[in-house]
Amino acid sequence: MKKSFKLLTLGLAGSCLLAASTGTSYANSALQAPAATSVAAEPVSAQASVKNGAVQVTTKEIKEDSPELSVDLQIPVIQGMKDTQYQDELNDIIYRHAMKDVEAVRKQAQRDLAAANGSASELAMPYSVDSIVEVSASGGQEDANRLSLRVVTSVYTGGAHGMPRVDTYNVLNAEEAQKIELKDLFGDNYKAIIDKQISQEIAKHPDDFFEDAFSGITDTQSFQIRDGKAVIVFSPYDIAPYAAGIQEFSIPIAQGGNSSAPSSLVVGGEALSAKQGSLYTTAAGTTMVPLRVAAEKLGFQLKWNQEQWAAELSKGAVWTSVYKGKDAYTINKMAPVSLGEAAVIKEDGNMYVPASFFSKILKADVTVTGDQLVIK
Repeated sequence: MKKSFKLLTLGLAGSCLLAASTGTSYANSALQAPAATSVAAEPVSAQASVKNGAVQVTTKEIKEDSPELSVDLQIPVIQGMKDTQYQDELNDIIYRHAMKDVEAVRKQAQRDLAAANGSASELAMPYSVDSIVEVSASGGQEDANRLSLRVVTSVYTGGAHGMPRVDTYNVLNAEEAQKIELKDLFGDNYKAIIDKQISQEIAKHPDDFFEDAFSGITDTQSFQIRDGKAVIVFSPYDIAPYAAGIQEFSIPIAQGGNSSAPSSLVVGGEALSAKQGSLYTTAAGTTMVPLRVAAEKLGFQLKWNQEQWAAELSKGAVWTSVYKGKDAYTINKMAPVSLGEAAVIKEDGNMYVPASFFSKILKADVTVTGDQLVIK
């Protein structure tokens, strides 16, 4: 039975639900559809192209124009995920979050008008809510099945300018989808890795940032995935003045913040030569490991199934099979797990699998030490 997703109340931390990381939300308000809206669907951009298993993201436009309130929203609509239940609930959450913003500003406009005895001329009316969408990872094979998008919402309730807020959504597009967290990309030490990189970048241009504003990322830090990198995102005023705009810091995922990806392989305490087994890194930042040599060093027996283009591994009571071209890995015939990359056979005749296959499927200890990937 597929697990159900609890639809939490969209309160002050409402966007920390299935897949979102975000800045500050607005006050609680009733979820009502705005009056006099027009709705249309259109593609977000060429970044959301549907190829190689990519997810399709279109936008639903919500528009409203009155003396008190102007609304111009692009609300992302996700289609084509492998886990349709997760997809439908995520779409509902994103839509409700947008409508919550509209109703919060609508109520503020009504309160401020009442306080001004109904005279809009005494206020900077109309108030407004606008949003735009960016898809930075498609959810397809070229992006390691990672779907990443952000919604930038700007609210104006008087003053010199509106207040932008960045909401990000990062999901592993698998049979059982799951929220992607920074820990999944960089390991348990993710905060130290990312904090170091950001602090070094800020130190290069200290005058561009508030003094001592950055003390480390939060547990719900906003980020995107783009071109094999985690892009850490800060809304205006978080760590820099409004004029500096949205601040972004890109950190390569494969390297875990180091200057280079692992280039050599150590299995069971033995350093393998390039001829025995070499690593390579995909465009999405996944380290791929030659299956046979690594598995045999760990004591597994391999049998090739030519008819199914699959390698069968066994060791005692442990059994698994790996299929060419499939990002679906099982152990002892349990439900398949997506690791973000399909198994491939390269020109050298070897089958390669993600390094996480050895930790998540074979339950080995996998670490990166310097330029070495160590499996034991």
